[in-house]
Amino acid sequence: MDTPRIRIDNIDDICVLICYLIYSLGCPLSKSQLAEITSLEDAVNYFDLSNALEKVRGHLCIEIDIDGETFLNNSPKGIKAARDLGASLPLSIREKMFREAVRVYTRDAMRKKGTFLSVRYIKNADETCTVGITVMDERTARQKYYVSVTAKNEEEAERIKHKVSANSQKFTKYLNTYFDKGENDV
Repeated sequence: MDTPRIRIDNIDDICVLICYLIYSLGCPLSKSQLAEITSLEDAVNYFDLSNALEKVRGHLCIEIDIDGETFLNNSPKGIKAARDLGASLPLSIREKMFREAVRVYTRDAMRKKGTFLSVRYIKNADETCTVGITVMDERTARQKYYVSVTAKNEEEAERIKHKVSANSQKFTKYLNTYFDKGENDV
C-alpha cells in the first residue's frame, strides 16, 4: 500500500517547516533552495511558500548575504520554533524534506567549492541522529550515492561525520567497489 502524500497548506506550519529545515541542516538556505526542497512531491504550494517566506523574514529568520546571494538563517525565535514546534510537523514530511534539503544544499555547496562528498546529520526526537552522506560523480557533478546512517547519539554522528570526511577518497572508493558490477554479482 502506498503512503499517501501529505501536503502542508497552513502558512504557520510552512513557517515552522522553513525554520526546521534551516535548523536541521545547520546552514542558511536561499529562497530557490527552499522552493526546490518543499516542492518535492508537492508538499508545499509555491505561493504558500512565498507567503510563508514573507512572514518569517525579520521575525523567525534573518536575511544574510553570502557571496552576493541572499539566504535565510534562523533568528533566536526561529531556532526556538524549530525546536519546540518542529515535532508537530508530520514525521514523513520532516524526513523527506530533510533528505531533500541535504541533497539540494550539498549539490549547491559542492558546485561552489568543487568538492564531491558532503556529510550532514540531524538530531532526532529520540536522541538518535540521522547522518546523510552524499557523494557526487566527479565527471558529471551529479549525485552518485546518498547513504543514510542512524547513529545512537550526537557524539557518534560527529565521529561518523569526521571519519567519512577525513577519508572521503577511501569512502568513495569503497562505495564504488561495493556497487561495481563484477562477475560474481548475482
